[in-house]
Amino acid sequence: MKPSDRADPLTISGLLWRPEAAPAKAERPRLGISSILATAIAIADAEGLESLSMQRIASELDYTPMALYRYVPSKAHLLAAMTDAAYGRPPVASRRQSWRAEVESWVIALWRLYGRHPWLVKTPTTTPPIGPNALAWTEALLRPLVRAGLSGGDLLAAATFVSSALRDLARIASELNPAAAADYGRVLAERLDPKQFPIMAELAASATFDNDEDVAPMVWFGLRRLLDGIDAYAKGLRT
Repeated sequence: MKPSDRADPLTISGLLWRPEAAPAKAERPRLGISSILATAIAIADAEGLESLSMQRIASELDYTPMALYRYVPSKAHLLAAMTDAAYGRPPVASRRQSWRAEVESWVIALWRLYGRHPWLVKTPTTTPPIGPNALAWTEALLRPLVRAGLSGGDLLAAATFVSSALRDLARIASELNPAAAADYGRVLAERLDPKQFPIMAELAASATFDNDEDVAPMVWFGLRRLLDGIDAYAKGLRT
């Protein structure tokens, strides 16, 4: 992405935090940032980001593209704003949950969100969380990690790792071809030389790769081992 195509944080925050008056009754939708983002999200959900353009959004709203630029200065700003809008607010955690259960609930909610909006994992990351929804999701993850005993740089590092790993695994899950993934184990079993790839050959022979199209078990294994490590690390800090 060229520097000129990047959305600057100040303009993005202005789009996302600006209050908007209630829509007036009219024959066509009242144009505003909310209607623009809702239309953009609907297009991306149905057809993917490749079908998204200012021309397409304007056509859906029965306005000209130039009318949209009064509210959104570029497509880069549109992508940043619609990403935050699509996240919505995170679920409210139960006070009875342990910190680990709260992190796991957060992961489940975000994984399901990525399933509803697969394009979210393909939007460019040009700034840290800056919109009200992205910040709410970040706060909802930081809260149980603070309860675990993390603070400062450790806290931010753990939250960034969890959110980034989940996003990338969701991207992989959305891009995998189920038919090709189902044949992966068979292909490896036929092609791998056990002398050169002894561990992978053993896994292929034991059908470990047969369900390789299912990314969710990898998410849970990695997350729970990470939480084990955080628990042990935080306990060490207290001793």
